[in-house]
Amino acid sequence: MNANANAKPPRLANPLASLRVRLLVALICIFALGGVAMLTLEKLSAGSAHSAIEEKSLPTQARALLAGLRLDGSGRFVALKIPSGWREAYREPAGAYFTLFDADGRPVTRSHNLSAPLVFVPPAAGQTLSALRIEGPQQDLALSAIGPHGFKLAVARSNPGRFDALEPDYVEDVLPSVTFGLFAILGLAAAWAVAVFSLRPLVRASAEAAAIGPETPFARLSEAGLPTEVLPLVQAVNAGLDRVAEAYEGEKRFTADAAHALRTPLAVLDLRIQRGEADGAVDWAAVRRDLAELARLVAGLLNLSRAERAGRAPRGPVNLARLVREAAASFEPRLEAEGRELVVRAPDEAPLVSADAGALRDMISVLIDNALAHGAGRVTVEAAVADGGELVLSVSDEGAGVAQAEREAVFQRFHKLDANAPGAGLGLAIARRTARDHGGEAAFVGPASIEVRLY
Repeated sequence: MNANANAKPPRLANPLASLRVRLLVALICIFALGGVAMLTLEKLSAGSAHSAIEEKSLPTQARALLAGLRLDGSGRFVALKIPSGWREAYREPAGAYFTLFDADGRPVTRSHNLSAPLVFVPPAAGQTLSALRIEGPQQDLALSAIGPHGFKLAVARSNPGRFDALEPDYVEDVLPSVTFGLFAILGLAAAWAVAVFSLRPLVRASAEAAAIGPETPFARLSEAGLPTEVLPLVQAVNAGLDRVAEAYEGEKRFTADAAHALRTPLAVLDLRIQRGEADGAVDWAAVRRDLAELARLVAGLLNLSRAERAGRAPRGPVNLARLVREAAASFEPRLEAEGRELVVRAPDEAPLVSADAGALRDMISVLIDNALAHGAGRVTVEAAVADGGELVLSVSDEGAGVAQAEREAVFQRFHKLDANAPGAGLGLAIARRTARDHGGEAAFVGPASIEVRLY
């Protein structure tokens, strides 16, 4: 059966996942809304004068114009005051019109958009306003009115169907659309260029990330030129790479140290076996001692590996005093066999600490074992709370201790003051590693006294 028969087809990339495409779509929507708004306003402005005329009936116009008639004391024409809202309509070629006649029927004044006077049709007897009528080839709507002192008025408004017959101005009609389209294209091009320029540092960071590997564990992503919104992400990635590189280097050191530490006892054990094969008799007691030394070395390496992983292990509230008593209790058989004394001072009221309980227990056991193996007399283990609130664990013995010049060196891996002394030289390195992983420190405070502070 084909192994790929049930494989899922590759997912197609979502076009909207691209920031450039998203920005382009957003700008298109903005331009579209702007275009609709522009066309709407243009339509409204074009019809504003006509709508003003449509809202006002011809009788209303006639009365308003006659109300604006100004005569002198002899009844002669002086002026005609046109309402401000209609002045523009009386100027447009397809708007509203009027002609004022005197009592003898002679035109006195007319609207500016008239090339010839309107025709006055007298109203019916006893009426001041005539009936509405259709006038002229354009089917305009007209009305006549009688004013004071025999003045006569003819008013008309354009038939809405006349607008379609007017000569179109293609330049004025097309220019706004062409201008809008040109600026829309320029705006989209500018937006695309800005998006490409802004995302260029991300493309560079992607290439830098692809180049990071085991051969370049300390390479990092450049932060130069990155957008402010992306900079925290790149900084977090760099911090994660720092932790990975540190762990990687730690594993390399651990592997090299383990190989170096195991090489010598394995070579000694191999030599003993070769001699036994040549002599026909194997010194089994020596072989057992070598195997025991290898077992201690492997156990130390495992403890060191566990200590280095403690910084990534889950943590919880831990009672340090209880851990001290539990670790001390495991040494009872050895204390009886060696005739040594172990004193524990760990009050129950000591505050809890957030820690990896297993790693702390191993650290306490390592410090007690170090005091028993390399110290003398009574061993004292004490847990207390310092004035600053941190927890303090101290392990001391009654031996000569370590000289001042050697106190830092003994915390290094596989460092032994006496090459023939038991152990692999890993105990104090484990203790310091565990303390530092828990935000603390381990150091000598006296020739035979080591103190661990957990903050």
